[in-house]
Amino acid sequence: MKRALFLAAFAATLWGCRPDPTPKSWNSLTDVVDTEDLLLYEVNPRAHSAAGTIAGVTADLDRIKSLNVNTIWLMPVFKMGKVKAVGSPYCVADYYSVDAEFGTLDDVKALVAAAHDRKMAVIIDWVANHTAWDHPWVAEHPEWYTTNGAGQIIHPAGTNWQDVADLNYANPALHSAMVDAMKFWVYEVGIDGFRFDAADYVPFAFWKSTMDSLKGISDRKLLFLTEGERSDHYAAGMPLLYGWTWNYQLQQVFGAAQAPATNLFVAHNAEYSASPAVRLRFATNHDQSAWDATPVTLFGGVEASFAAQAAAVLMGGVPLLYSGQEVGTSGTQSFFTKDPVNWSANPGLPARFAKLFGLKAEHEVLRRGSLVPYSHPNVLAFERVLDGERVLVLLNTRASTVTYNVPTALRGTDWTNLLDSSNLSLENSLVLPPHSVRILAN
Repeated sequence: MKRALFLAAFAATLWGCRPDPTPKSWNSLTDVVDTEDLLLYEVNPRAHSAAGTIAGVTADLDRIKSLNVNTIWLMPVFKMGKVKAVGSPYCVADYYSVDAEFGTLDDVKALVAAAHDRKMAVIIDWVANHTAWDHPWVAEHPEWYTTNGAGQIIHPAGTNWQDVADLNYANPALHSAMVDAMKFWVYEVGIDGFRFDAADYVPFAFWKSTMDSLKGISDRKLLFLTEGERSDHYAAGMPLLYGWTWNYQLQQVFGAAQAPATNLFVAHNAEYSASPAVRLRFATNHDQSAWDATPVTLFGGVEASFAAQAAAVLMGGVPLLYSGQEVGTSGTQSFFTKDPVNWSANPGLPARFAKLFGLKAEHEVLRRGSLVPYSHPNVLAFERVLDGERVLVLLNTRASTVTYNVPTALRGTDWTNLLDSSNLSLENSLVLPPHSVRILAN
């Protein structure tokens, strides 16, 4: 269905004549998981293959599936702007087109269909806060943009994002146009939801009307991830928010600051006190790997990066794995240029990441269980408890061996290590090697 035909069909819906809710191109995945059960894998198409294309991602789906994730987050593949451009895929020149660098719309459809064949959902990045300077709206609807006192369109205030023009949601027509474009990707391409970029910059009224509209698509279950921490996002209908506060403390604990491991409990509780929304847990994402460094570099090695990811997977919330993280990519990883991942690095490491996600998928207690913390400055120690099932996690956050004084409540108990099926009896103390991970079932 071409863009014009889609818009005509959508207009018919507004007049009470609903088009076929399941077009031929609709790639329905009937077993999309609930938010609490999401296991996310973020894909940067530019880095995922030597060609840096959507087809390169499709060719790798079996390996991605082997990591035991159930949902792919595809970074933007829209047509990119050229005016004032710096190479960012978040500089969108057309919400209905795929940039030739990445391939075609049919390539995205093929990716979605192939992922669905493997029982994986696909969500796409949606950039609602701004567009490229050469997006048609700039010329056709300048009133849809924020202007300065001289009437000139400006880039988003308070940022250095000079390659994009800031949208002004005081205009109801902009609301409709943006939601129309989102629905195009749902109906025409068959995606399973969205990751909303820079959501804190976009007003509540837009998100509330948008979520009401998207959740009104009753014949498909959609997933939503919000890059934001505003408390009103949950009130707008957004079930999954970023956990930036927790991630910052993860960097403080595992990084050079060597902050107390208990800081992660404080951050966890603060986030869930601010909003009932589920939180995204990550050791890195595309922004951090590009601008700061990857976990291997930030935290001081492969073992440290794995332990940090284990904390993100096991402590609660929805875990995220960023493409290349599973092979221990070091240094920085750009998404503004082609920077292919070396998939042959650190053989054996991907299987360890797959084991983490496999345990999360297998044990409901790790997805929905309550958190029981144990205080220690160097060891992140906690239980997850659900309906009598207990999993005890012990993570040495340090690059040196730590002797862990076992809490009285845990002494004299027997456990099985879920990572290697070995048995462990807890007595008064336990020696934990540097950055070691113990996942124990009672």
